[in-house]
Amino acid sequence: MHFILGGKNQGKLNWYLTRNHATIEDVADGETMALDVLPEQAVINHLHRWIFRMVQNNLDPVPLLEQYLQKYPDAVILCDEIGCGVVPLDPAEREWREVTGRICCKLAEKAERVDRIFCGLNMRLK
Repeated sequence: MHFILGGKNQGKLNWYLTRNHATIEDVADGETMALDVLPEQAVINHLHRWIFRMVQNNLDPVPLLEQYLQKYPDAVILCDEIGCGVVPLDPAEREWREVTGRICCKLAEKAERVDRIFCGLNMRLK
């Protein structure tokens, strides 16, 4: 698995698509993908948005994400860094950040490769 993270609008998806000669059709979007069915694509963009939607619906994203990684062991997962900055007052927002952070730590641990994208440039972390 390849885990790609970085701040919002830092060029993560473009960096991945360009280097892998992939198209947007090859990518599931966490903003719109189903909460109860695995996507057909081996690439997920906006993982943080999918986690947000899962948390909003009182669903645990971990089991479905584990199924996804079993189905696609060579998956590519892109996620915004959301843990920096001001801590939100809203408990639900804090929970979402906490869940996302824990998942990102697990993904980074399991990944064969981890890249952080900043201003469209990658820093290979693992």
